[in-house]
Amino acid sequence: MKIVQNLVPPSKYSIKCPYAMNAEFFVVHNTANDASARDEIAYMIGNNKQISFHYAIDDKEIVQGIPENRNAWHAGDGNGPGNRKGIGIEICYSKSGGKRFEEAEKLSAKFIAYKLKEKGWEIDKVKKHQDFSGKYCPHRTLDMGWQRFINMVQAELNELKEENKIRLEINGKLRLVDGYLKEGKSYIRINNMDIPLRDVGNALGFQVSWNQETRTVIFKD
Repeated sequence: MKIVQNLVPPSKYSIKCPYAMNAEFFVVHNTANDASARDEIAYMIGNNKQISFHYAIDDKEIVQGIPENRNAWHAGDGNGPGNRKGIGIEICYSKSGGKRFEEAEKLSAKFIAYKLKEKGWEIDKVKKHQDFSGKYCPHRTLDMGWQRFINMVQAELNELKEENKIRLEINGKLRLVDGYLKEGKSYIRINNMDIPLRDVGNALGFQVSWNQETRTVIFKD
């Protein structure tokens, strides 16, 4: 996933991100204006206000302003967990809403899912600004339904998880196994070894076939 970096200079760490951080979750915000992700990050870096956040996401780009191993001041809870343990994500174009905001939300859901998978986290690691300070934020996402957004992230995460799975049917019983497709062949991972599923099936005495429509390897006696 492409991430544009425009990181705050170390000379401003004392203002924007003074503490080292081992992140434990994401905190979702809406910007409450109609600036692009690049402009959001540029403004955040350019001023001397304490307010800061790690990422801004619009309908086209993900822009990072603060390293994930530094805290940011975005959750409104002082030195509480939101500011000291949360990765702040600002979703752009929430003032006017409409198509641009909806696309920004979709890209944000994809990005958060990507990061959840990268970190080995689940959906419970996705929080909202409101959880830490009581502020009605992310305002438009809340208006449209917080659970709706969580469902978007979960759907994206499920898809990413299935990318590393192979559909295997054994005598009519379907299961997902760790593996991948490469050059028209299905491979399964066993003890860190990649073995063609056809070889596994043949060794076990099964007839092996492939259903292109459902992308399923079939073992049958």
